[in-house]
Amino acid sequence: MTFIDFFAGLGGFTAGLTQAGFKCIGFCEKDKYAIKSYRAIHAPDEKEWFSDDITKLKASDIPYADGWTAGFPCQDISISGKHQSGLDGARSGLFFEIIRLIKSKASEDKPRWVLLENVKNLLSINGGRDFTEVLYQLSEAGYDCEWQLINSKSYIPQNRERVFIIGHLRDGRSRKVFPIGAANEKTPIELIGGSQGSRVYDPCGTSVTLTSAGGGAGAKTGLYLVGFNRNEGITKEISCAYTLTASDSRRINRNQTQNAVFYGDEENMCFIDLSKEAQLTEIARCLKARYNSGISNHKADNSGVFVCARAVLTPDRENKRQNGRRFKDCGEPSFTLTCQDRMGVFLCDPENCSIYLKIREATKKGYAEACPGDSVSLSFPGSDSRRGRVGKGTAQTLTTSCDQGTVTGFGRIRKLTPLECFRLQGFTDEMFFKARAVNSDNQLYKQAGNGVTIPVIYEIGKNLWRVYYDSE
Repeated sequence: MTFIDFFAGLGGFTAGLTQAGFKCIGFCEKDKYAIKSYRAIHAPDEKEWFSDDITKLKASDIPYADGWTAGFPCQDISISGKHQSGLDGARSGLFFEIIRLIKSKASEDKPRWVLLENVKNLLSINGGRDFTEVLYQLSEAGYDCEWQLINSKSYIPQNRERVFIIGHLRDGRSRKVFPIGAANEKTPIELIGGSQGSRVYDPCGTSVTLTSAGGGAGAKTGLYLVGFNRNEGITKEISCAYTLTASDSRRINRNQTQNAVFYGDEENMCFIDLSKEAQLTEIARCLKARYNSGISNHKADNSGVFVCARAVLTPDRENKRQNGRRFKDCGEPSFTLTCQDRMGVFLCDPENCSIYLKIREATKKGYAEACPGDSVSLSFPGSDSRRGRVGKGTAQTLTTSCDQGTVTGFGRIRKLTPLECFRLQGFTDEMFFKARAVNSDNQLYKQAGNGVTIPVIYEIGKNLWRVYYDSE
């Protein structure tokens, strides 16, 4: 139940596996600032093993542990790196130090499992040869391997894809930790097979691709209404799901179309009727491929977004008697400017209105819409070739320089704080303030970007525990 954390950084592996019931008995880290944060957060015992340079270690220097973890450097592998030299690079090549130390151990002293982490590009850099080399070296060291590409957004609001590799020391038993979570978020979970339009998918999966003019059976979306008996007009258990299509003419009853989204249980079901004229709802209507402006158009199939900045007359005199309105509606022109009256703009509560900013990006539309709570890439803001600069309610992958911000109320963008970056890696506020007491913000940004996401490690740890300890 013990492990050693190599290339420890902040100790994301340490935190996640400790939560899963493991005990860290030592760590190895070279960066002096990361060591300060690690010690402040995890408060290791004075007797706990430590080294600050893996290249100078001998196998005999390392105490026995059931497992080793290593998020080895990604600078030479990452697509944002300058040289893309892969495992031949001086930093990412430190992977071979782990292999050297394992191979130097006697069979009975080798860790039973090894958990490695690196960026997604490890799978494809140098035509996949580097990833093959990783698996080959682990096999030569005596380990059977499994791996999974995991996105942190399945556990926390950060889009961070990382490949995790687990090596199991060969002992005549077959062990399997992966997959965890959604093994492949793009694959629908099929419950009932058949031709497209007849298949039934689990609602926890992902819909098949929607098309604007599929025609015939191809126009069916693959999304199904389960639990509503169309003929009897009541909600009950049914054995066959009904298909929702892009232009379904069938009726739930005479006044409600079947093109609706349902929530809640049998007593609290609601729907969105898409056949009526436009009206404000809590949930946006469908966006068409050929979008045009306006909110009052045929069948309400175009959606509008309101920026709530309303003209106000004499805002400093709330009790002033006024002939006519003092507040204009959203989108209306300002009051006529005069030398007597004072004009103002009333900004609505951002929690109760839809404010968005146009963020420049290299798409046909030329921009992406960023609302309060969305992340925005701050690097190269004037670039004509960058895409995907806006994360909808999700931060993009954290980097060591924190080159992203978030939209606040009233259309402002601010940089993510170090505390927010720590939260996006699963660290508690208490952990953050311990690290902040010994390091600058610049170092905290760097450490968060270099770290691993704690909830992901915790999920892996639970399966490791089940495979190695609950089953033995």
